[in-house]
Parts: sequence; C-alpha cells; structure tokens
Amino acid sequence: MKKGIFVSIFIVFAALLSMGSKCDYGLKPRFTAVEGDVVFEGEWPEAAVMAFVVVTDEKPDELVLDMNLLKGFYQIPSSDVEAGVDSIHFEFDINPGVYNWTFVAILDSAALKDPENGMGWRNLAAEYLDPDDSTSLGSISVGEDSKPNIKMIVDFDNPYQGIGNPGYFHLEG
Repeated sequence: MKKGIFVSIFIVFAALLSMGSKCDYGLKPRFTAVEGDVVFEGEWPEAAVMAFVVVTDEKPDELVLDMNLLKGFYQIPSSDVEAGVDSIHFEFDINPGVYNWTFVAILDSAALKDPENGMGWRNLAAEYLDPDDSTSLGSISVGEDSKPNIKMIVDFDNPYQGIGNPGYFHLEG
C-alpha cells in the first residue's frame, strides 16, 4: 500500500515538473527579426544596380559607414531593382537589441566601378524616422514582445540628404 502511494505521488510530481518545464522560447527572445515596407516614389535611376535595407546600432558622426558595423541587412532582389518596383516588403533576422539607425541604400553602377570617388547621394535614399518626430531618427527594438514593423519612403525626385548630414554619405569596407 505504501509503495503504491509512493509511486502515485512520484508520478504526479513528475507530471507537474514536466508541465511546468515546457517552454517554447527558453532563454531566446520571442522575436529576432525586423520587418516593414519601403515605398519608392518617382522613377528609379537607370544607374541603380543594387538596393538594401540596412540596420546598425548608431549613425556614425562622419558620413562614412564601415560595412563591419552593419548589424543586419536585406538585399532588395535585383529583379525588383531592374523592374523599378513601387514598393517592397522586407523581413530579416537580426540579433535582439536596440538599433538606432535603419536606412535604405541604393548603389549605382558608377559607385561600383569607382568606389574611391564616393557613391553619390543615392546610396542613402531614406532613413527610418521617429513616428512622433519626423526630424529625428527612429529606433527599433528587437527581442521584446513585438516584432518591429517599419516603413520608409524613397523619393527619387528629391535627393535625400539625411537627418543631420552636411554632405553626401558613403559606405566603406
């Protein structure tokens, strides 16, 4: 009788432990991606050959971004660049954290042939702006209870100079 009670208590205890230890996420944050839309206004430049959505921790003081500082990016498919699409939806994985600079980079054929000469204004085509203050950059937080969903607009008719940029921006590395 005592052995039966002991076995029953052990089975109940084991069942309770297994139910309480079932965790879908463990220590991993629930969300590890960013998604959104980029809207393209105006005609795509004929020289455009590549386009990216880029995420990094901070915007550099100088207008040079070392490629090694990038935390994540989404390459807009070449077929979309060639077709001059009106918009794209993107989603890509990124480590959890707070990212204070998200932008769209569009590279032209001249920039690829002569990177020493800079890449021109088109390589910084849009930045994610604070939804409450369009004069400052927006931040995204990944790994919290929601996946960031952002929107950026690229206006090819009006060259984008960026928030606080005194000149043109280019990538390095």
